Amino acid sequence: MAVIDYIPRDSAEPALLFDNFRLVPAERALFQSDRQVRINGRAFDLLLALVERPGEIVSKHDLIARVWPRSYVEEVNLRVHIVALRKLLGNTAEGRPYVETVAGRGYSFIGPVTKVQKFHNPATAPASRLPVQHNRLIGRDDVLHELAEQACSRRLLTVVGPGGMGKTTLAVAAARLLASTFGERVHFIDLAAAADPSQVLMALGLALGLPDTGGDTVASTLRYLQQGPALLLLDNCEHVIDAAAQLAQLLLREAPTVHILATSREALRVDAEWVFRLAPLAIPPRNIAPELLPLEALASFPAVQLFIERASASMGGITLDAPSLAAAVDISRRLDGIPLAIELAAGRVGLLGLHGLADQLQDCFSVLTGGSRTALPRYQTLRATLDWSHDLLSPRDRAVFRRLALFRAPFTLCCAMNIASCDTFPASDVMESMANLVAKSLVAVEVNGGPACYRLLATTGAYAYEKLVESGELRDLGVRYTTVLIGLLEAALAERERTPAAQWQAQHGRYAGHMAAGLDWAFGPGGNVRLGQRLCALSAPWWHQLSLLEEYRLRVLQALEADASADPALEIELQLALGDTLVHMGGAENSPREKAYLRALELAQESEQPALRLRALSGCYADAICRGDYHKALGFAECYGMEGAVLNSEIVARDHASLLSRAQHYLGMQDEARSLVEYLSNHPLNATARQQVTHQQLVAPVGNQALLSRTLWLQGYPERAMQIAHDSVAEAEKMDHVITLCFALQLACTVASWCGDHTALVRYSSVLQEQARRNALPKWEFWGQAFVTGLRCAEDGGRMARNILPTLMHNPFCGDWHADLLVTLHPSLLTPRALARAETERAGWCRAEVLRAWGESLLQTGARERAEALFLRALDIARSQNVLAWELRAATSLARLWRDTPRAAEGLSLLGAAYERFSEGHGTADLRAAAAVLQGA
Repeated sequence: MAVIDYIPRDSAEPALLFDNFRLVPAERALFQSDRQVRINGRAFDLLLALVERPGEIVSKHDLIARVWPRSYVEEVNLRVHIVALRKLLGNTAEGRPYVETVAGRGYSFIGPVTKVQKFHNPATAPASRLPVQHNRLIGRDDVLHELAEQACSRRLLTVVGPGGMGKTTLAVAAARLLASTFGERVHFIDLAAAADPSQVLMALGLALGLPDTGGDTVASTLRYLQQGPALLLLDNCEHVIDAAAQLAQLLLREAPTVHILATSREALRVDAEWVFRLAPLAIPPRNIAPELLPLEALASFPAVQLFIERASASMGGITLDAPSLAAAVDISRRLDGIPLAIELAAGRVGLLGLHGLADQLQDCFSVLTGGSRTALPRYQTLRATLDWSHDLLSPRDRAVFRRLALFRAPFTLCCAMNIASCDTFPASDVMESMANLVAKSLVAVEVNGGPACYRLLATTGAYAYEKLVESGELRDLGVRYTTVLIGLLEAALAERERTPAAQWQAQHGRYAGHMAAGLDWAFGPGGNVRLGQRLCALSAPWWHQLSLLEEYRLRVLQALEADASADPALEIELQLALGDTLVHMGGAENSPREKAYLRALELAQESEQPALRLRALSGCYADAICRGDYHKALGFAECYGMEGAVLNSEIVARDHASLLSRAQHYLGMQDEARSLVEYLSNHPLNATARQQVTHQQLVAPVGNQALLSRTLWLQGYPERAMQIAHDSVAEAEKMDHVITLCFALQLACTVASWCGDHTALVRYSSVLQEQARRNALPKWEFWGQAFVTGLRCAEDGGRMARNILPTLMHNPFCGDWHADLLVTLHPSLLTPRALARAETERAGWCRAEVLRAWGESLLQTGARERAEALFLRALDIARSQNVLAWELRAATSLARLWRDTPRAAEGLSLLGAAYERFSEGHGTADLRAAAAVLQGA
């Protein structure tokens, strides 16, 4: 159990005793054998509510009303805290938990509780020399106890952090914890009012209560402090940092039992100083949408807790449903978990409402005002807090600070020097200013094993941007920033062809956060449209990697509308970027996607750049595949081969083979497709091409393995197909590339469904849907839902299909290709669209199975002759395509149909011939069904 070694000070309030525990409500503290136990605020309130009524049943409603008086929480939140409380207290001597559950009624605290009135002696009790804290500390329990422990073991501990981070609040709470250790000799020295360095020593004397005798103030101060242990809390040192440092150095040398706890926006830089950097309150991860986390999990993050509690206090209560909690999470994230900013925002909820506040935060400095009237002026508005820090900077540091405003994401020192340096401030000066800004907590530093990166918190960055606009430097700096960024992207893309995806992402992924800043400037007032268009075209891989497809689509449209036709080569890049984005987010029959690719092809054919023509053909091919137009896709693949032949490039030849194999597979030319895909699997370039991402955001080898898996299953090798699918998922998971992982999962779901492996299907479809929701990829989420539908149809014999199928077919992501595949998951998922495609030979690869499914449907109505004709047609097509899997299914249907007819033996012979050609997979669903027919079951 985590404890701190100190005895609680006397209190006039009663204490509640049970076993060797002592609960002191006045101090909101729990002790075990005179050692304080760490317990958070909610758990303390819950324990107090139960201990005050020992042996009684306290209802869940009463407990929730007591612990969360102005908030709406789910009952599960109460259960979570009860479990945590039991873990904290352990068991009684009899081995029972102190808090027992009474089913259906509530909870009860067991064991005797004694209330004692502690002796209070005003003459010996230490005077309260610390500011009164009216609000409880939220989300800082662990930090508080760590700080208190370090303040005991370190002579000088400085809490460092930006303005509004809660340094003073935390330090005062730590000093209050240490009151029993230092007794009356805990002193709070507020240096905020010190107008100049000469007043620092005066502030110390006043805090110590020493009379001003006009003599040697230093000597009298040291005589007092040399009398025994003391804790001095030097608060707000930053504006008198040199004087505070000199004072600390003197006290450490001349008063060996004095401990100093300081707060400042920069370190004192004194010998023996330990720096305690205070981080923002924890916020929900930015890459996870609020709806993907349970309400109680979202509400447990300290930044969200603080916002909800302060908003509730300002409004007299607040009810939180899922959308409101999502808004609270968004606000907490946008304020970077800074306590002051969150408290100021919470105070505006009564005026603007939660959603209105989130909208208004674009102008955070006009919204985040109206703090406590009793607070220092610089803590009453966010702007005043930042003004306080900014005014302490030198002119050079102010210039560098505002020039960093364009960076919205972590940046390296090299980038900072490239952007912020000029004739007046060379790179060496920028480096020195960076060090100063980091020291003063205006720039945060991040070290994660690689080169150090720096960033400005969102509110600090917004403030710096205002200063940049006021300076008149924005246009020139924007050109420099965007030009540097374009150069970095071009260099990164040049490496992309020869670098594995995971390694490339690790090296260059940090650029992603800078795209929006560059584009906002370029297309904003006074920007540079041509630079913006170039940046937009180059940045596609980063937007795709982050799954920000909708935002990127809007960015590309903005770039295209800004007179993109003035530069045909640039328009081609932008049209291709739009098409590639719509491949993963647009509907199956997406005319804007087709239009974008065809426009790119039209322009590319007029250009003198073969590489652009190949890219445009590849895009048109991808669109044709998505629309299920396999004949057109084959045509584009053949054109690609002819265009690429003049380049005599092995890479182009490999890519042509990949396009050709996929088109052949979907057309039902499985032998040709398998020959090509096996050639691609052993291609000599695979060693260097492994994990490289295509323009359609797919790692090529994984795509080839997927095709091989499907082809092998169709040709009668289900075990090999399933193993390849499994390996593809495992490989994709290592790459940290979402689109590739979703593609591999879709393949695994398909093969698992065909094999009848429901366990694997449930596992893969669950992960697919989770990845799709987390990364805002509705196309892939549709696929996850489709596979679940197929599984349910298999489990209930297709009875539910009639209710589900219309919804599935009207989904904007369900196109012709999807209609084809759905039929192969279960015959009840046959649709008129799939049937029409099979009858006109557009279904290609699954035509035999679609016709068989139609036959099974007709058989349900008693149309045996028509069903028989369809089964025979399906059998002939399957044989002509050398697709053993469909042949087995068609033969099984025929054998069942002919079972009690003169053709029974013929049916069994057909089925037996197909069954015997399988060398593996006899435990899969289709082979088990065939075996049952052969055995007369």
